[in-house]
Amino acid sequence: MKTYLKLSAYLFFVLISISSIFAQQKEDTIYLLDGGQKKGKVITIGDDLIKFSYTGEELQYELKKNLIDKIVFGNGREESFKSTNTTTNSVNAVISQSSSIQGGTRLAVIPFEIASNDQTLTTDIMRREIQQSCVDALRSRSLSIQVQDPRTTNATLAKSNINLADIANHTPEELAKMLGVDYILLGVYDIENKGTYSYGSGVATYNDKKKDDKTKGTVTQSNNSYTSINYDTKVLMTIYDAQGKQLFSDTRKPFMGGVDSYKGALKTLAKRIPLK
Repeated sequence: MKTYLKLSAYLFFVLISISSIFAQQKEDTIYLLDGGQKKGKVITIGDDLIKFSYTGEELQYELKKNLIDKIVFGNGREESFKSTNTTTNSVNAVISQSSSIQGGTRLAVIPFEIASNDQTLTTDIMRREIQQSCVDALRSRSLSIQVQDPRTTNATLAKSNINLADIANHTPEELAKMLGVDYILLGVYDIENKGTYSYGSGVATYNDKKKDDKTKGTVTQSNNSYTSINYDTKVLMTIYDAQGKQLFSDTRKPFMGGVDSYKGALKTLAKRIPLK
């Protein structure tokens, strides 16, 4: 009988101890900003993420800290994240306001590449002329983006020891970072010299010595001839964001080729750009 009583007392003590241990291992409760709750065990708290497991599970989940209001741990301690999220939102608001003041996102037009079999056309002056025409075409659309002045773009490239021949050796992402813009526009003007052709006209006039008697007059011949160069042209325009992602690419081939046929092609391409 005494042995039975001792065994019962021992079991009762064990049960009380186990109950006490489970009572101490209370759940951690995560309170979300949207009003939801998640109960389980918080494992780690990082700079941006919180790892936790649901009660009775070993699988770990991740939650972004900017979605959390507070955590009430099983031991009663609370940790609030509201102040951190408020600060982050305030910083984002300041950045957004600053961007709005500056006219929104910024785009830089790089001097165009010229692909031609006529070396007299592949000059830095012509590359800058096409660059300026492209800027004018973009500005005529009244886009919400701010197009950087070509002089600023070219001066910044020069200060970075990048001449026009070196531009092709740099990625759009590198150029955007260098110029401090959100978009980069790269273009190619393909102009092929198809050769020359001539045309002319001749006019014969009769000076009669006696009216209605053409047998006694003289004939004066006048010839006019002209020579022109025939060009086959095409304009390629491509836009990248600051991360180097291609956002737009299109080609325009003018109906009538000419040295300056890029002007009409650029206006057409500018209307196709999906930026608003």
